[in-house]
Amino acid sequence: MEEFFYIGCQIDEVKLIDLLLRRYHSLEFMDKLSIDSFIRLVLEAIDGEAKERFREEWLALIPIMVLRGKYMSFNEYYDKVTGRNIDMRSAEEIMAEIDAAHAKVHEEK
Repeated sequence: MEEFFYIGCQIDEVKLIDLLLRRYHSLEFMDKLSIDSFIRLVLEAIDGEAKERFREEWLALIPIMVLRGKYMSFNEYYDKVTGRNIDMRSAEEIMAEIDAAHAKVHEEK
């Protein structure tokens, strides 16, 4: 339910209707949606719009990436610009994984 209030505070009604009409072309079916389904639909629309903007940005950057020899796929680019590639584990967990990988390499020698 707090997502509903968060969305309500962030988006005015006109922008919300515009967003939903651009993505779904009709609002008739929304009368039958539960509040949870409506919130999920709005969140999906917001994510979809953001992803489309990032795709356009990535397409514009492809020539530069190719010329520099640092091409990355859209998924890699999307993860980088949204922060999804950040490892949220604790430093101890990451260090334990590194130590295990080093130990495995030394065992194979």
